[in-house]
Amino acid sequence: MNIEVIMSAYNNVEDLKLVLDGFQNQTDNNFSLCIADDGSTNELANLLIEFKHAPFTIRHVWHEDKGFRRAAILNKALKSSTADYIIFTDSDCIPAINFIADHRHLASMNHYIVGIRVYLKEKLSQNIRNGTLPVTQLKNTCYLLLQSICGNVSKPEQAIYFPDWSLSIVKKLKPNLTRFGSNLAMSRESLLKINGFDEDFEGWGYEDTDLLWRIEKIGLTPHGYLGRCRQYHLNHKTHPPSQNGRNLFLKKKEKNIVACTNGINKI
Repeated sequence: MNIEVIMSAYNNVEDLKLVLDGFQNQTDNNFSLCIADDGSTNELANLLIEFKHAPFTIRHVWHEDKGFRRAAILNKALKSSTADYIIFTDSDCIPAINFIADHRHLASMNHYIVGIRVYLKEKLSQNIRNGTLPVTQLKNTCYLLLQSICGNVSKPEQAIYFPDWSLSIVKKLKPNLTRFGSNLAMSRESLLKINGFDEDFEGWGYEDTDLLWRIEKIGLTPHGYLGRCRQYHLNHKTHPPSQNGRNLFLKKKEKNIVACTNGINKI
């Protein structure tokens, strides 16, 4: 299966470098990576030059900075992709070494795959950024569990790589995983059927909620396991979801339009 990771990014080169290093160390490097750049300066493009010898192909798709237009740049990346299967992620989420391998193993035409995130709080995130804590330490589950006791990690149980034989039991204990736009995967064909992201959503929030509501309307259901498709989320300032975005989503949901009109193709 031809897999492409589409990573939304905007100017944060310090975290992006850590994330790209994580993708360079995958057990499965048979994938391509597209940076969906929402209007960054040249500093980001210059960083990508450092990774020109990565074991995977890197594409850089950019548009002008006119505010938060994540939906639009993701559509531009999707339209230019030739992959069969798309994994969405963000530039503040370091992938576990088997991130790609897990997604490939779970890939399905009938499901969209939900990955998980371990939250590194401010102290731990800064230690990784300044190099006092090596990124390789994130593979140490015992260390993360101990750090959670100290208040430096949230959701540490999501770092545990449960053995395959136990996954059916784990699924019963935690059947539903939280859906994040930074760790979702599905076929590109399915995304084209619903015309991609709705570019009416500008500002932070709800473009992913809308996409998943429409992807489920064409029959895809969520699937995933605790301990698979893991990411380590670096702490940063967060923004509250846009109330306008929520209102827009509710209006569109009421109209029951599955293929959005302002998507990859303008209908």
